[in-house]
Formats: sequence, C-alpha cells, structure tokens
Amino acid sequence: MDRFEVRLSITKLLIVLTVVIVPLSILGLVLTGRSDRSLDNAIGGDYKALAQTYSNDVSDFVRDRVADVNAMAADSSVLAAVAGHSAGNKTNASQSPANGNASEFLRQRRILDPRYLNIVATDVNGDVVASSGHPPKADYSQDEFWQSVYNKGQGTVKISEILDNETVKAYYVNVGFPISDASGNLIGVLSAAVNISPLLSRFQQNEIGNGARAALVDENGGIVSAPNMDVFARGRSSDFEAVRDSAQGQQAGWVLASVRGGPDVVGYAATGLKQHFDNLGWFVLVSQKESLAAAPIRALERLRS
Repeated sequence: MDRFEVRLSITKLLIVLTVVIVPLSILGLVLTGRSDRSLDNAIGGDYKALAQTYSNDVSDFVRDRVADVNAMAADSSVLAAVAGHSAGNKTNASQSPANGNASEFLRQRRILDPRYLNIVATDVNGDVVASSGHPPKADYSQDEFWQSVYNKGQGTVKISEILDNETVKAYYVNVGFPISDASGNLIGVLSAAVNISPLLSRFQQNEIGNGARAALVDENGGIVSAPNMDVFARGRSSDFEAVRDSAQGQQAGWVLASVRGGPDVVGYAATGLKQHFDNLGWFVLVSQKESLAAAPIRALERLRS
C-alpha cells in the first residue's frame, strides 16, 4: 500500500499549537486563580467568624463585670454605709453596723465569684468605708484611678490598664463605678479588682482549630495577649499592621495580608469596647499562613482529580 503522508511546516505547527494550547492554558490559569480565590474566601470567612466569637467573649466578659460592679455600687448596704460616712459619721468600720454590713456584702460577693480579687467602697473624700478584705490603702484620694472615676465630682465608669498581682500570680484590671444616692448625687466610688488571666490565656494557646493563632491587640497594633507573648512584653502584631486600614473601617472582616514569609489569611473583629472605654480599643485577630491554611483542601482536591 502507498504511504499516506501529511507534511506540515514547523511554522504552521507552532501557529496551530499557539492558537489551541495557549488559550487553554490561560483558561486553566484563570480557573485555578478563581479556585484559589474561592478557597481563600472560604478560609477568610471562617477566620472572621472565629475572630467574632473570641471578640464577643472578650466584650461579654468586660460588660458583665461592669454590670456586676454597678449592682454592687447600688446595693442598699453599700449605699447606707457610704451615705452615713459622707454625712460625717466617720466611725471605724468595725464599730459601725452599716459599714460592717457593707463589708460583709462585698466579702460574700468575692467568695461567690473568685474573679474579684478585692472590692473597695470609698466616700467622696477617698476614705475607705467598706472592703471585701484588707484594703490596699486607707485613703484613695491621691490614687490616679480613683480620681478618674470620681471625675471632679461628676462620676464616670472606668476600667484601668492591665496590672499584675504578684501575690496571687494574676493579671487584673480595676473596674470603677460611681456610687450615687437616690437623687443622683455622687457620694462615693466602688472599685473592684478583676482577675482577667483566664480571659487572656485563651489567646496564649499555640493554635486553635486547624493550626490558626488568635491574638488580642490594641488599636495601635500592640499585643495584649498572644501565643508565647507576655502581657507586658509590648510586642507588635505584624498582622495588624497589614490590616490596620481595613480594621479601622469596619467591625469585622478578613484580608490576605502580605507579610514576611508569605501571605497570611487574617480574620479580625473589633470588641466594641472603645465606645465606652477609651483605653480598650481592642481587636481580635485569627491568622495563619495562607499556604498552611489551604494545604489540606488543596491536597484533597488533588486526590479527587
């Protein structure tokens, strides 16, 4: 049989390959890019949800403690003791039934909720009227935090910066609440030292979920609590620096942040506490290297293909 031959020039062959294969390659790249974006969107959405969960926990913890201190400041035994003291009856607490009743009330509140390390009620002069235990000082008039709550006689709710109690090995904040009489007049200040170590420890886990890390940071990117980071180390969050503009513009979201070592998927959520407390402009970040976060799903996709 005669041979059947097809002769085609190299130039024409290259043209055919270019016309057919290059568009298919471009289509493949486009589809792969879309797949990667969809994958990042899914992971980013999950990290955003995790950040919101942690953020809500922080916000609820702080708001619940403020509500508790408010209730203590409004208790009848505390009001009676402070009102009597402010009226000029400055007898020793052990000799005054009203002061004794108030101290017993605060002592019981501390026993019922060990997160309260100490609770102190003072009059408008800063003199201690009642306490859950031995008060750190007898006169608070020169105490900076007490003065901020007293607020030149106007009274305002305040939360201090994080402090360290070396005796009980705990980080704590002071929650201060004005004590007012039935007419709304300021008659004293109630301050409670609240142990927040259990709250901060949630952010010190090496990983959550599938290898992600959670961090609590302030509005300037300073780390409040994070894995392997002491509260007073004053570290900076590279992830927050990358999402600063987005985080300032909305309550929650996620970004693919360009950082050293490759992009990070970063979910973020504001705690919303700054609205009432200027020093608590806290954000929660949940982050992981994009390559690590997406690796299990990409491996599964390869097996399916």
